[in-house]
Amino acid sequence: MDRTIQELTWEYDAIIDSSSDGLFVCDGDGRILRVNPASERINNATAEQLVGRDYLDAAREGLVILPSAALEAIRTRNVVSLLQENRFGRKLISTATPVFDDADELIRVVVSERDITEIDRLQHQLQEQQALGDHFRHQVHELQQEQLADQAVIAKSPRMVNALKQARKVSEVDSTVLILGESGVGKGLVADLIHRSSRRADRAIIKINCGAIPETLIEAELFGYEKGAFTGATASKLGQLELADGGTLFLDEIADLPLASQVKLLRFMEDGVVTRLGSTRSRKVSVRILAASNISLEQLVAEGRFRADLFYRLSVIPLVIPALRERKECLIPLIRSCIERFAVRSQTPKRLTAAAIDALVHYRYPGNVRELMNICERLVVMSDSEVIDVGDLPQDVVAGAGVVPGLPLSHWPGEMSMAQILESVEKSVLSEACKHQRKQEDIAAALGMSQPTVARRLQKYGLGLLKDIG
Repeated sequence: MDRTIQELTWEYDAIIDSSSDGLFVCDGDGRILRVNPASERINNATAEQLVGRDYLDAAREGLVILPSAALEAIRTRNVVSLLQENRFGRKLISTATPVFDDADELIRVVVSERDITEIDRLQHQLQEQQALGDHFRHQVHELQQEQLADQAVIAKSPRMVNALKQARKVSEVDSTVLILGESGVGKGLVADLIHRSSRRADRAIIKINCGAIPETLIEAELFGYEKGAFTGATASKLGQLELADGGTLFLDEIADLPLASQVKLLRFMEDGVVTRLGSTRSRKVSVRILAASNISLEQLVAEGRFRADLFYRLSVIPLVIPALRERKECLIPLIRSCIERFAVRSQTPKRLTAAAIDALVHYRYPGNVRELMNICERLVVMSDSEVIDVGDLPQDVVAGAGVVPGLPLSHWPGEMSMAQILESVEKSVLSEACKHQRKQEDIAAALGMSQPTVARRLQKYGLGLLKDIG
């Protein structure tokens, strides 16, 4: 019997002393009877300093914490839990459990102390990460709204008008939309329009170009990753799907998405659950998917390069954006809008001659709207005078439009005034004369003008003789 009691005592001692939580025991009067090693470590006080002492006396010396869960349990005769912070800045949850004898007399109070400092720190870190993610989403949303304010979608042709009508209609629902069209037609702008007109407009639209991200990183970019998930993952990172929570994710060049990532994207579209790389914890998010492609996905499915199930899941509502050469009615408004926007940005007033507009209208734009915008920006930046004429246009545009530089075109758009038409002709004639004459006096004689007038006109249009340029 004595041997059994001794073994049980050893067992209880081992359990108490090996506990990672602090444990100490008081009697019914608040005198400390026992302290385990974890409690010594938490309170930075040894068992020799505490055992046998009245709790209040030990508290006055700063060895233990007040208010006390143990003293509260003695007073109320109930289990008491307190959230406390000791003098070393450690946060604790102390739970005191009263123990009664057969006569209902309080004989012991067992107190467990759990150090939650690290848990609290991690909780704060998680909250900071979530706040940072919300702040980032807000910043992205504001930036996108600022950019979109300057980018009105211009639609004059029946096909483009119809495409925008469809875009506004599908914005009223959360269905997945597949936007199809050649590179540079403005699929991203249509995605912006759908998002801005939707119930998700107050949240961000996150854009990913699937063809611009290496195949090995696309999954991490979409779903995020935890620290240590792969070489170089020195910190956790939110995926674009989590950042787009409550908003829209636009997947441009979806045809370039690797097959392995297609499987995971399909699974997400079915259950809305995100699991970061290197994590076992899942999170449900609400994201609307918009996708775009300049390649026929049906053809890729037939070739085995795109999953059929994902194709059908993406193409709930297909939306086709016509190429710029198929919407000639949009060209002049687009050209004028781009020139005006870039002129305002560069703070240099610019205007096109009728001949330049006609040449730009007759060009086919294989790069679509993106190419037109690039041409307009180049004209604003590189032209020397306020008036932009045919001679200022890139050679491939002039050749593609079938224009002979220096000769006025046979017809003029109705938007051009007589003054603009005359300026265009004058500039073309002077530009041609500069190529064949060596002096301003020679030009004046050939054109029947005075030399000072020729000088003023050349300065006005930013023209110079070949010897002056050389």
